[in-house]
Amino acid sequence: MTIRINKRGLLLFVHLAGWAVFIWIMFLENPGLSGLMLKNPLPFLSNFLLLAGYFYLNMYILVPHLLSKKRIILYTSVTLLFLVIICFALPWLMRYLHNFPPPGKPIPFPQENFDAFLKRDSPPLHPHKLIQRLNLYTHFVQFLIVFIVSTGLKALTQWYREKQQLQELEKSKIQAELSFLKSQIHPHFLFNCLNSIYFLTLSKDDKASKTVLSLSEFLRFVIIESESDFIPLEKEIKILEEYLNLQRLRTTEKFELQFVKEGNFSEYLIMPLIFIPFVENAFKYGISTHTHCFISIRIAISAGALQFTCDNSIAYLSKAQARSQGVGLENIRKRLALAYPDRHSLKIDEDSAGFHIKLQINIE
Repeated sequence: MTIRINKRGLLLFVHLAGWAVFIWIMFLENPGLSGLMLKNPLPFLSNFLLLAGYFYLNMYILVPHLLSKKRIILYTSVTLLFLVIICFALPWLMRYLHNFPPPGKPIPFPQENFDAFLKRDSPPLHPHKLIQRLNLYTHFVQFLIVFIVSTGLKALTQWYREKQQLQELEKSKIQAELSFLKSQIHPHFLFNCLNSIYFLTLSKDDKASKTVLSLSEFLRFVIIESESDFIPLEKEIKILEEYLNLQRLRTTEKFELQFVKEGNFSEYLIMPLIFIPFVENAFKYGISTHTHCFISIRIAISAGALQFTCDNSIAYLSKAQARSQGVGLENIRKRLALAYPDRHSLKIDEDSAGFHIKLQINIE
């Protein structure tokens, strides 16, 4: 028998249980609180609601949007403001209302009302007595508990979530690299490259040595360099150029390739093997030996915003090829979502002119 647990219901139960324990501690710390609450519940309810409001405000807004983004001064200011309200202003207001004349009686002079609030005798009330009368120690301890628990829970939750994302990114990266090795560096691909090099060598073509160097650089990158989480953007573009050089060996005169680079790429890092899966799909499914075909690639960067576009003609796709293409694009979508959450956009379109990919990443 399988028991399904509702996560929202479980979370609600945990919160209610936590607040029940907190209220129990409040009554345990102050045995006379129950009698005071029955006589006048307003101070207790006001204090509890303010503490609960600060708990969720700190947990869901202040910590993730201020503390996590290192806006320390603003976070500290807001925290101190709530500390003053909960520990000083609210107790002061409750005692003021408690000593305020009931309806029908004249309101005394403000100074007299202030003295009545402090219940001054002769000599004047000592500051330590004032602290005891306003229960400042109790309110401070309650605030401290709420502050520590809300901040700690949110910090722990964020740490766990980031750890999961890193694990998923590493797993996705390994899967992508394995998928890349299977789909790209397979025997057929290597055979075409080596066969082309062989004929270039026989004809004593100067391109033979350059082609061997391109293949060597490409294999070295896939085996060694791609193990890093992030690599220089220049290196990623260079290996893409090596890949294009190798693919040119098996193209015909009917194929047109355009590769444009714009901007200074030397100052940025990027997750490896970002561009090649898109270009690989373009070569695999958009090249024909019978009709005119094209691939147009553009990489530009400006103020930390990287733009990559890849447009290619469309050859006939079998159902198996279409499924393979969909899986490859879905893998790269997941990798982008893990490595650049809320920092990228990927648009894929298809029309009569061809297949169009537009990727933008904020890599600052």
